[in-house]
Amino acid sequence: MNFSSTQLGERIKTAREARGLSQKQLADLAGIGKTAMFDLEHGNPGVRLSTLTAVLDILGMTLRIDDVEALTATPPAETPALPPEELPDHLL
Repeated sequence: MNFSSTQLGERIKTAREARGLSQKQLADLAGIGKTAMFDLEHGNPGVRLSTLTAVLDILGMTLRIDDVEALTATPPAETPALPPEELPDHLL
């Protein structure tokens, strides 16, 4: 399922409210700032992954990636090696 950071934030807010927690209470439990909590619930895509995982952990939620094969299906492009004569002296 694809969803936006806004939809993720809405799910987190719903879970927080279902547990009767304020944003400040959840932020304190997760060890994050109240601004980070606000940003997470409002879909700010700049929220740190560690912030997200801390909040999900407190709420008993998980984030699952279903299609790991799609993430690894394309091998990384190889960078062509320069012949030694084209390398700077400090790299020889």
